[in-house]
Amino acid sequence: MSDPEKVFPTGLTLSEAEELHSQLVDGTRIFGVISALAHVLVAVTTPWLG
Repeated sequence: MSDPEKVFPTGLTLSEAEELHSQLVDGTRIFGVISALAHVLVAVTTPWLG
């Protein structure tokens, strides 16, 4: 009954799971860069940190 091409428990194939994972990693990297930039801007512009 189970398809050997599907990855448990998502029901995705291995190539679909790898594609989803790569998109998730890329999104996390973009979020990290934006949040790091925001933190640097706040640190530069607030007088009580410097």
